[in-house]
Amino acid sequence: MSKKTLVEVKNLSVHFPVHGGVFSKRVASVKAVDGISFQIERKQIVGMVGESGCGKTTVGRAMINILRHVAPEVEIMGNIEYHFDDNIVDFAQLRPREMRQYRSRVQMIFQDPYASLNPRMTVAQIISEPLQLHTNMSRKEQTERVGWLLDKVGLQPEQARRYPHEFSGGQRQRVGIARALATNPDLIICDEPVSALDVSIQAQVINLMMDLQDEFDVSYLFIAHDLSVVEHISDKIAVMYLGDMAEYGDAQEVYHHPKHPYSKALLSAVPLPDPTRKNRERIVLKGDVPTPLNKPSGCAFRTRCPIAIASCAESKPVFEEQGKNHFVACPVVKS
Repeated sequence: MSKKTLVEVKNLSVHFPVHGGVFSKRVASVKAVDGISFQIERKQIVGMVGESGCGKTTVGRAMINILRHVAPEVEIMGNIEYHFDDNIVDFAQLRPREMRQYRSRVQMIFQDPYASLNPRMTVAQIISEPLQLHTNMSRKEQTERVGWLLDKVGLQPEQARRYPHEFSGGQRQRVGIARALATNPDLIICDEPVSALDVSIQAQVINLMMDLQDEFDVSYLFIAHDLSVVEHISDKIAVMYLGDMAEYGDAQEVYHHPKHPYSKALLSAVPLPDPTRKNRERIVLKGDVPTPLNKPSGCAFRTRCPIAIASCAESKPVFEEQGKNHFVACPVVKS
């Protein structure tokens, strides 16, 4: 651990209970996240990729500690340790009331810009709400802050009096970014912030986020399913599959030299935007993603893996370093 460490996720598991029968007894658990570890340093962007349902969003919601509001019976195991002002605060152990003082330091940008903004509030009210909750700013200072933030995200301060329905999807997401930046957070969790936008708008929003990251010295956990987008914005890339961490390392290393067979399959699906070059040979995985209710024994990816061997079914692979700062959960690759 270095002095630059902002948050350490240690052996995080998130299980959702499943009830059934006449008396609604607990009959099983959905292992949405199954023992992953990684860290984010200050002023760093970590990209998290994987197929839908692999647990990316659950990791983000666990890190901001809102899962218990969504599902009160959820089981969260492990540690989510934030390094704030020489103190270590474990969000996984905090109750909602204890979280209040830290809410301003960790913010979230949501996937759907149409559902994440209150349609009955003006843009000024949306952005100033966290300022009212977490700062002692006067109304005049809040108004000035809102106008300044709108200018920073490429909107006009005069637009603060408008309602969300008067904006396009890209503009709404800019409002969401301004709201997340309002309290000068240490970390912003970006839950697929561009997946609902047109491709032409995606690039604008991503470049805006990169510029703001430099200016505000904020860290991002950037969740997405598009590996090329994540490679463009991230310093580190984490690849997830069915609640497990398959690969983690420097963005350029993971993108250009993937080791895990799942990472290679994801990368092969990324088209190259160059008509003079042939696209990569596509790796087509067989079968469907297993249900997290009944994960395969051993390596969760073994039922679709092209290089799986018999021992892959016996025990869960160790997530270990197989290169400088490059971690992989696959003993077959190592051998």
